Amino acid sequence: MSGRLKEIEARFGFVMRSHRIGELELRVDQVDRVDDMVHEVYPDAVSVHGDAPVWMITWPAALGLAEYLVLNEEVEGRRILELGCGTAAPGIALERAGARVVATDYDPLALAMASHNAAINGCRALETHLLDWYGPDLTGEFDLVVGSEIVYFEKSFVPLLSVLCRYATPEGRIILSDQGRPQMKPFLEMCRRAGFLHEQRLQTVHLPELSQQIRITSLRRSS
Repeated sequence: MSGRLKEIEARFGFVMRSHRIGELELRVDQVDRVDDMVHEVYPDAVSVHGDAPVWMITWPAALGLAEYLVLNEEVEGRRILELGCGTAAPGIALERAGARVVATDYDPLALAMASHNAAINGCRALETHLLDWYGPDLTGEFDLVVGSEIVYFEKSFVPLLSVLCRYATPEGRIILSDQGRPQMKPFLEMCRRAGFLHEQRLQTVHLPELSQQIRITSLRRSS
């Protein structure tokens, strides 16, 4: 664990949540006292680009995406990019299922948490990379590009779409999850104009506190 992440744990605590996906027992640490952390670490309650810092907990949509990908997609051996990974639950589940995963975020603390959680789950090959959508520097293309709850800040829609176009192979697909955010509709219209087709379905994720309906959006190029 990095020194900065150890400091976060000492000041605000970690709590581990477990989630079973088939035969896989996914274990993910997240920040316990989130409000205190945001108040102290992000005093303006925004990140460098003006959106909210949300990496410190595992959102239901992340677990729903992990379930959908592991149980419904052929992921073994495929090269997969996770955007806005946060605690990296989907990326870790994919790596455990045999995928070659690069988990990315533009907050170094998120990447430290992703690496920490990868170690907890015995991941040996999950890579992390600092990726700013406004100036991406990652090389290569990916069979799948995935992300959970990354379509919410309208200022980021243009750079996000550019990243999707840049990193998905011509035959590759993009799979996103959310809990019904209204921002998804205008973003998908941008994707349509850029030559993408999309399909949507609902995925129920069963959590200890409450079952949740997660929307899964799959995109591919029209030609």
